[in-house]
Amino acid sequence: MRHRVRVALSVDFDAISAHLGTGKHPDNNMSDYSAGIFAGKVGALRLLRLFKRLNLADKLTWFIPGHSMETFPAEVKQIVESGAEIGLHGYSHESLFEGNRPKRLKGAYQMTEQQESDVLEKCIDLATRLTGKKPIGYRAPLYQIRETTIPLLERFGFEYDSSLTHHDSQPYPLPLIPPIHPPDFSKPASTWMHPTPLMTSPTSSSLIEIPCNWYGEDETPLSYLPHVNNSHGYVDVRVIEQMWKDRFLWLWDHAWEECGDGGGLGRERVTEFIFPIVLHPDTSGMAHVIGMVERFLTWLAGWGHEVEFCRYEDIASEEKERRRVKGDERGV
Repeated sequence: MRHRVRVALSVDFDAISAHLGTGKHPDNNMSDYSAGIFAGKVGALRLLRLFKRLNLADKLTWFIPGHSMETFPAEVKQIVESGAEIGLHGYSHESLFEGNRPKRLKGAYQMTEQQESDVLEKCIDLATRLTGKKPIGYRAPLYQIRETTIPLLERFGFEYDSSLTHHDSQPYPLPLIPPIHPPDFSKPASTWMHPTPLMTSPTSSSLIEIPCNWYGEDETPLSYLPHVNNSHGYVDVRVIEQMWKDRFLWLWDHAWEECGDGGGLGRERVTEFIFPIVLHPDTSGMAHVIGMVERFLTWLAGWGHEVEFCRYEDIASEEKERRRVKGDERGV
């Protein structure tokens, strides 16, 4: 059995913006913002040098908030010059929901749909001027995407999103997702006992979803954020390294079961999957973490020609072309 693995390596260059939007907190202080400055001035360049040393600099995608583009222009310029793809990641790492304090704010949206559109328009302009071409990829800050986001991305001509995880290792067309309403227990049970409509049928303009999830990223277990309830920061890097290896090895052995017609190559069975990794300069740029990242990326590269590192735009383009040729617009 042959394998084809596309490693979807990415960096979320949040820096200071992480403490302005989803990480906004009344107790944030200069110490918190200082970690963001480290990410922009030190961590990002450490990662960039690592990628160049491993010959990966032009085989990954950096998702960069507009605030980081404007606050760290020299560092972002070096990233662009490395040949990496630039995707969007909000402006101030905005949260679409005030979900961190639901009792006080009752889960209200933080941004209106117009504000969400304005942020996209501003960041498209910033990225276009930096790179010379319009960005086609998006990852929602903290993966917080809502129903209004998807038609906005389609309207602005995006080709893919990387915020959801209907699947963990296969790209898929992302159709419009109807709102999901939890039960209102103040009303009769008959009003909320009904199935959830999962999705509408995808169309030719549907985004390709390149999935990611919390178990493929570095920050939550390896960074201590004083005002975020789910941060850890003192997990041994070897625990995360082994978890990533375990995920890869299971998919290597079993992903063929989910490849349909053998990975799309007809008679020969091919185990084909993508392997998303999400790094952050404030985390993976730290001295005790970056060595683990280097070990793991080297381990992946050591699998030979069956494992390749790909920019997200290339994965999305190939997936769209494959589905066009097959006439396949089915979902997951």
